[in-house]
Amino acid sequence: MNVYDGLLAAMPASVAGGAIVGWLGAVSITVGLFAGSVLAGVLVFVSLWVVPPTA
Repeated sequence: MNVYDGLLAAMPASVAGGAIVGWLGAVSITVGLFAGSVLAGVLVFVSLWVVPPTA
């Protein structure tokens, strides 16, 4: 398992976690999904530009 496997697993997990927080928590599900999606976007940025894949 390498860095990219962890990043690929964390992207949908952050969106699912946001949905769960929105569903069970004090915030609305829309806010939870938005927060999870922003985190997934940060992970996409990291996987493409901070730790770029090598050939």
